[in-house]
Amino acid sequence: MYAAVVHTIGEAPRYAEFEEPTAGDGEVLIDVRASALTNLTRMVTRDPDYSEGRTPPFVAGVEGVGTLPDGRRVVFGARRAPFGSLAQRSVSPGILLFDVPDEVDDITAAALVNPALSSWLPLASHVHLEQGESVLVLGATGVAGQLAVQVAKALGASRVVAAGRNEDVLKELLNRGADAIVPIGGSDEEVAAAYAEAIGGGFNVVLDYLWGHPAEQFLGALPRELVVKSGVRYVQIGNSAGRLASLDGNALRRTGVNIISSGSLPDLDEVKAIWGRIMSESAAGNLKIDVVTAPITEIDQHWDKDVPGKRTVITI
Repeated sequence: MYAAVVHTIGEAPRYAEFEEPTAGDGEVLIDVRASALTNLTRMVTRDPDYSEGRTPPFVAGVEGVGTLPDGRRVVFGARRAPFGSLAQRSVSPGILLFDVPDEVDDITAAALVNPALSSWLPLASHVHLEQGESVLVLGATGVAGQLAVQVAKALGASRVVAAGRNEDVLKELLNRGADAIVPIGGSDEEVAAAYAEAIGGGFNVVLDYLWGHPAEQFLGALPRELVVKSGVRYVQIGNSAGRLASLDGNALRRTGVNIISSGSLPDLDEVKAIWGRIMSESAAGNLKIDVVTAPITEIDQHWDKDVPGKRTVITI
Protein backbone atom coordinates (compact mmCIF):
# COMPACT_ATOMS: atom_id res chain seq x y z
CA MET A 1 0.00 0.00 0.00
CA TYR A 2 0.94 3.69 -0.11
CA ALA A 3 1.13 5.96 2.91
CA ALA A 4 2.59 9.16 4.38
CA VAL A 5 5.79 7.66 5.74
CA VAL A 6 8.03 9.31 8.33
CA HIS A 7 11.63 8.48 7.50
CA THR A 8 13.30 10.97 9.86
CA ILE A 9 11.95 12.45 13.12
CA GLY A 10 11.37 16.18 12.61
CA GLU A 11 10.98 16.00 8.84
CA ALA A 12 7.76 15.95 6.82
CA PRO A 13 6.51 12.50 5.85
CA ARG A 14 6.71 11.45 2.21
CA TYR A 15 4.31 9.52 0.02
CA ALA A 16 5.84 6.07 -0.28
CA GLU A 17 5.12 2.35 -0.22
CA PHE A 18 4.70 0.71 3.17
CA GLU A 19 3.83 -2.73 4.45
CA GLU A 20 0.17 -3.71 4.69
CA PRO A 21 -1.29 -3.86 8.20
CA THR A 22 -3.13 -6.87 9.52
CA ALA A 23 -5.61 -6.67 12.37
CA GLY A 24 -4.50 -8.12 15.69
CA ASP A 25 -6.56 -9.13 18.72
CA GLY A 26 -9.30 -6.58 19.38
CA GLU A 27 -8.43 -4.64 16.21
CA VAL A 28 -10.18 -3.99 12.92
CA LEU A 29 -8.83 -3.24 9.46
CA ILE A 30 -9.79 0.16 8.03
CA ASP A 31 -9.92 1.35 4.42
CA VAL A 32 -9.01 4.97 5.04
CA ARG A 33 -10.79 7.84 3.26
CA ALA A 34 -9.58 11.00 5.00
CA SER A 35 -7.39 12.21 7.88
CA ALA A 36 -6.92 15.73 9.20
CA LEU A 37 -3.59 17.45 9.83
CA THR A 38 -3.80 18.44 13.49
CA ASN A 39 -1.19 19.71 15.93
CA LEU A 40 -1.15 16.28 17.55
CA THR A 41 -0.59 14.57 14.19
CA ARG A 42 2.46 16.72 13.61
CA MET A 43 3.79 16.49 17.17
CA VAL A 44 3.87 12.68 17.02
CA THR A 45 6.44 13.00 14.22
CA ARG A 46 8.52 15.65 15.98
CA ASP A 47 8.51 15.21 19.74
CA PRO A 48 9.54 12.02 21.61
CA ASP A 49 7.02 12.90 24.34
CA TYR A 50 4.25 12.37 21.78
CA SER A 51 5.69 9.66 19.56
CA GLU A 52 5.02 6.89 22.11
CA GLY A 53 8.05 4.87 21.10
CA ARG A 54 7.58 5.08 17.35
CA THR A 55 10.83 4.80 15.44
CA PRO A 56 11.20 5.52 11.70
CA PRO A 57 10.01 4.40 9.33
CA PHE A 58 6.39 4.67 10.45
CA VAL A 59 3.10 5.96 9.06
CA ALA A 60 1.96 9.40 10.22
CA GLY A 61 -1.55 10.16 11.48
CA VAL A 62 -3.45 9.42 14.69
CA GLU A 63 -7.11 9.47 13.62
CA GLY A 64 -9.18 9.40 10.46
CA VAL A 65 -12.36 8.38 8.68
CA GLY A 66 -12.71 5.11 6.83
CA THR A 67 -14.79 2.03 6.23
CA LEU A 68 -14.78 -1.39 7.87
CA PRO A 69 -14.88 -4.64 5.87
CA ASP A 70 -18.68 -4.69 6.33
CA GLY A 71 -19.02 -1.19 4.84
CA ARG A 72 -19.67 0.63 8.11
CA ARG A 73 -18.25 4.19 7.98
CA VAL A 74 -16.41 5.28 11.12
CA VAL A 75 -14.02 7.69 12.72
CA PHE A 76 -11.15 5.64 14.12
CA GLY A 77 -8.04 6.02 16.22
CA ALA A 78 -4.75 4.58 14.95
CA ARG A 79 -2.75 3.51 17.98
CA ARG A 80 -0.42 0.66 16.98
CA ALA A 81 2.96 1.59 15.54
CA PRO A 82 4.14 1.59 12.86
CA PHE A 83 0.67 2.08 11.35
CA GLY A 84 -1.01 5.49 11.32
CA SER A 85 -4.13 6.97 9.76
CA LEU A 86 -2.43 8.63 6.77
CA ALA A 87 -2.41 5.52 4.62
CA GLN A 88 -4.61 3.56 2.26
CA ARG A 89 -5.23 1.11 5.09
CA SER A 90 -4.80 1.19 8.84
CA VAL A 91 -5.77 -0.72 11.97
CA SER A 92 -7.69 0.50 14.97
CA PRO A 93 -8.75 -0.93 18.32
CA GLY A 94 -12.38 -1.91 18.02
CA ILE A 95 -13.24 0.24 21.03
CA LEU A 96 -11.97 3.37 19.24
CA LEU A 97 -14.60 3.37 16.49
CA PHE A 98 -17.18 6.14 16.27
CA ASP A 99 -20.00 5.96 13.73
CA VAL A 100 -20.38 8.62 11.04
CA PRO A 101 -23.98 9.21 9.89
CA ASP A 102 -24.85 9.35 6.19
CA GLU A 103 -25.63 13.07 6.48
CA VAL A 104 -22.01 13.93 7.33
CA ASP A 105 -19.37 13.55 4.63
CA ASP A 106 -15.87 12.10 5.13
CA ILE A 107 -14.07 15.46 4.95
CA THR A 108 -16.29 17.12 7.54
CA ALA A 109 -16.12 14.18 9.95
CA ALA A 110 -12.32 14.02 9.69
CA ALA A 111 -12.04 17.77 10.25
CA LEU A 112 -14.40 17.81 13.23
CA VAL A 113 -13.19 14.95 15.39
CA ASN A 114 -10.22 16.63 17.08
CA PRO A 115 -11.32 20.29 17.45
CA ALA A 116 -14.97 19.61 18.27
CA LEU A 117 -14.11 17.16 21.03
CA SER A 118 -11.55 19.66 22.43
CA SER A 119 -14.37 21.96 23.56
CA TRP A 120 -17.35 19.61 23.92
CA LEU A 121 -15.56 17.26 26.31
CA PRO A 122 -14.50 19.91 28.85
CA LEU A 123 -17.80 21.78 28.66
CA ALA A 124 -19.88 18.63 29.11
CA SER A 125 -17.65 16.53 31.37
CA HIS A 126 -15.15 18.74 33.19
CA VAL A 127 -17.04 21.95 34.01
CA HIS A 128 -20.60 20.70 33.36
CA LEU A 129 -21.84 23.81 31.57
CA GLU A 130 -25.39 24.59 32.63
CA GLN A 131 -28.16 26.13 30.56
CA GLY A 132 -27.93 29.92 30.64
CA GLU A 133 -24.30 30.17 31.73
CA SER A 134 -21.82 32.43 29.93
CA VAL A 135 -18.64 31.35 28.14
CA LEU A 136 -15.50 33.12 26.95
CA VAL A 137 -13.43 31.43 24.24
CA LEU A 138 -9.86 32.69 24.38
CA GLY A 139 -8.31 31.87 21.03
CA ALA A 140 -11.62 31.83 19.16
CA THR A 141 -10.18 32.51 15.71
CA GLY A 142 -8.35 29.18 15.36
CA VAL A 143 -10.09 26.09 14.02
CA ALA A 144 -10.86 24.66 17.48
CA GLY A 145 -11.81 28.06 18.88
CA GLN A 146 -14.32 28.74 16.14
CA LEU A 147 -15.98 25.42 16.87
CA ALA A 148 -15.87 26.09 20.62
CA VAL A 149 -18.08 29.16 20.11
CA GLN A 150 -20.64 27.03 18.28
CA VAL A 151 -20.38 24.14 20.73
CA ALA A 152 -21.00 26.44 23.71
CA LYS A 153 -24.18 27.68 22.06
CA ALA A 154 -25.28 24.12 21.22
CA LEU A 155 -24.85 23.20 24.89
CA GLY A 156 -27.07 26.04 26.07
CA ALA A 157 -24.76 28.96 26.84
CA SER A 158 -26.77 32.17 26.99
CA ARG A 159 -23.82 34.40 26.12
CA VAL A 160 -20.60 33.53 24.29
CA VAL A 161 -17.73 35.99 23.90
CA ALA A 162 -15.05 35.29 21.31
CA ALA A 163 -11.55 36.64 21.94
CA GLY A 164 -8.80 36.29 19.34
CA ARG A 165 -6.18 37.91 17.17
CA ASN A 166 -7.75 37.69 13.70
CA GLU A 167 -10.32 40.48 13.55
CA ASP A 168 -11.83 39.32 10.26
CA VAL A 169 -12.56 35.88 11.70
CA LEU A 170 -13.87 37.46 14.92
CA LYS A 171 -16.44 39.44 12.93
CA GLU A 172 -17.52 36.29 11.10
CA LEU A 173 -18.03 34.56 14.46
CA LEU A 174 -20.84 37.00 15.18
CA ASN A 175 -22.69 35.01 12.50
CA ARG A 176 -21.77 31.69 14.13
CA GLY A 177 -23.07 32.24 17.62
CA ALA A 178 -20.78 34.78 19.28
CA ASP A 179 -22.63 37.52 21.17
CA ALA A 180 -19.57 39.77 21.48
CA ILE A 181 -15.97 39.82 20.31
CA VAL A 182 -12.69 40.95 21.88
CA PRO A 183 -9.69 41.67 19.62
CA ILE A 184 -6.52 40.86 21.56
CA GLY A 185 -3.86 41.93 19.09
CA GLY A 186 -3.41 45.46 20.44
CA SER A 187 -1.73 46.91 23.52
CA ASP A 188 -2.63 45.72 27.01
CA GLU A 189 -4.61 48.92 27.51
CA GLU A 190 -6.60 48.40 24.31
CA VAL A 191 -7.28 44.77 25.17
CA ALA A 192 -8.37 45.71 28.70
CA ALA A 193 -10.81 48.26 27.27
CA ALA A 194 -12.23 45.67 24.85
CA TYR A 195 -12.72 43.19 27.70
CA ALA A 196 -14.37 45.86 29.85
CA GLU A 197 -16.92 46.43 27.11
CA ALA A 198 -17.60 42.72 26.56
CA ILE A 199 -17.44 41.32 30.09
CA GLY A 200 -20.87 42.40 31.31
CA GLY A 201 -21.64 40.36 34.41
CA GLY A 202 -18.60 38.17 33.97
CA PHE A 203 -18.11 34.64 32.75
CA ASN A 204 -18.96 31.28 34.23
CA VAL A 205 -16.55 29.36 31.99
CA VAL A 206 -13.39 30.26 30.07
CA LEU A 207 -11.97 27.95 27.38
CA ASP A 208 -8.34 28.94 26.79
CA TYR A 209 -6.57 27.73 23.66
CA LEU A 210 -3.76 30.32 23.90
CA TRP A 211 -2.28 30.62 27.41
CA GLY A 212 0.86 32.82 27.54
CA HIS A 213 0.38 36.59 27.49
CA PRO A 214 -3.32 36.46 26.40
CA ALA A 215 -4.11 34.62 29.64
CA GLU A 216 -2.28 37.31 31.59
CA GLN A 217 -4.21 40.01 29.73
CA PHE A 218 -7.54 38.40 30.48
CA LEU A 219 -6.93 37.88 34.18
CA GLY A 220 -5.58 41.40 34.50
CA ALA A 221 -8.68 42.82 32.83
CA LEU A 222 -11.22 41.17 35.14
CA PRO A 223 -12.81 43.80 37.40
CA ARG A 224 -12.22 43.63 41.14
CA GLU A 225 -15.94 43.56 41.88
CA LEU A 226 -16.56 40.48 39.72
CA VAL A 227 -17.79 37.68 41.93
CA VAL A 228 -19.33 34.51 40.55
CA LYS A 229 -20.72 32.32 43.31
CA SER A 230 -19.62 29.08 41.70
CA GLY A 231 -16.27 30.55 40.63
CA VAL A 232 -15.00 31.16 37.13
CA ARG A 233 -14.13 27.72 35.72
CA TYR A 234 -11.08 28.39 33.58
CA VAL A 235 -10.20 25.42 31.35
CA GLN A 236 -6.62 25.40 30.04
CA ILE A 237 -6.74 23.56 26.70
CA GLY A 238 -3.84 24.79 24.56
CA ASN A 239 -0.80 27.04 24.63
CA SER A 240 -0.32 28.31 21.08
CA ALA A 241 0.59 31.76 22.42
CA GLY A 242 3.16 30.49 24.93
CA ARG A 243 3.82 27.64 27.34
CA LEU A 244 4.25 29.96 30.34
CA ALA A 245 1.98 32.59 31.90
CA SER A 246 2.58 34.76 34.98
CA LEU A 247 -0.57 34.75 37.08
CA ASP A 248 -1.53 37.47 39.53
CA GLY A 249 -2.54 35.75 42.76
CA ASN A 250 -4.71 38.71 43.72
CA ALA A 251 -6.57 38.46 40.40
CA LEU A 252 -7.24 34.77 40.98
CA ARG A 253 -8.57 35.38 44.49
CA ARG A 254 -10.69 38.43 43.79
CA THR A 255 -12.42 36.91 40.75
CA GLY A 256 -12.95 33.39 42.00
CA VAL A 257 -11.03 31.81 39.11
CA ASN A 258 -10.49 28.05 39.28
CA ILE A 259 -8.01 26.75 36.70
CA ILE A 260 -8.81 23.28 35.35
CA SER A 261 -6.80 21.07 33.02
CA SER A 262 -8.53 19.61 29.98
CA GLY A 263 -6.18 16.60 29.94
CA SER A 264 -8.37 14.02 31.66
CA LEU A 265 -10.82 12.04 29.53
CA PRO A 266 -14.18 10.58 30.55
CA ASP A 267 -14.91 6.93 29.83
CA LEU A 268 -15.30 5.83 26.22
CA ASP A 269 -19.06 5.39 26.44
CA GLU A 270 -19.39 9.06 27.36
CA VAL A 271 -17.00 10.09 24.58
CA LYS A 272 -19.05 8.09 22.07
CA ALA A 273 -22.26 9.71 23.30
CA ILE A 274 -20.68 13.14 22.90
CA TRP A 275 -19.48 12.21 19.41
CA GLY A 276 -23.04 11.26 18.54
CA ARG A 277 -24.20 14.72 19.63
CA ILE A 278 -21.45 16.36 17.57
CA MET A 279 -22.51 14.42 14.48
CA SER A 280 -26.17 15.32 15.06
CA GLU A 281 -25.34 19.01 15.36
CA SER A 282 -23.18 18.83 12.24
CA ALA A 283 -25.90 17.06 10.26
CA ALA A 284 -28.34 19.76 11.35
CA GLY A 285 -25.98 22.50 10.15
CA ASN A 286 -25.27 23.83 13.63
CA LEU A 287 -21.52 23.13 13.59
CA LYS A 288 -19.58 24.62 10.71
CA ILE A 289 -15.88 24.11 10.04
CA ASP A 290 -13.87 25.55 7.17
CA VAL A 291 -11.56 23.10 5.45
CA VAL A 292 -9.03 22.80 2.67
CA THR A 293 -8.22 19.45 1.15
CA ALA A 294 -5.12 17.92 -0.38
CA PRO A 295 -4.33 14.45 -1.72
CA ILE A 296 -2.00 12.18 0.21
CA THR A 297 0.33 12.15 -2.79
CA GLU A 298 1.20 15.77 -1.88
CA ILE A 299 1.58 15.22 1.87
CA ASP A 300 5.09 16.69 2.05
CA GLN A 301 3.90 19.91 0.36
CA HIS A 302 1.05 20.50 2.84
CA TRP A 303 2.53 19.11 6.07
CA ASP A 304 3.65 22.51 7.42
CA LYS A 305 1.25 24.68 5.44
CA ASP A 306 -1.65 25.68 7.67
CA VAL A 307 -4.35 27.97 6.28
CA PRO A 308 -5.42 30.33 9.12
CA GLY A 309 -8.82 29.41 10.50
CA LYS A 310 -9.15 26.33 8.30
CA ARG A 311 -8.41 22.65 8.87
CA THR A 312 -6.38 20.80 6.26
CA VAL A 313 -7.81 17.35 5.50
CA ILE A 314 -5.78 14.82 3.54
CA THR A 315 -7.80 12.62 1.22
CA ILE A 316 -6.63 9.07 0.58
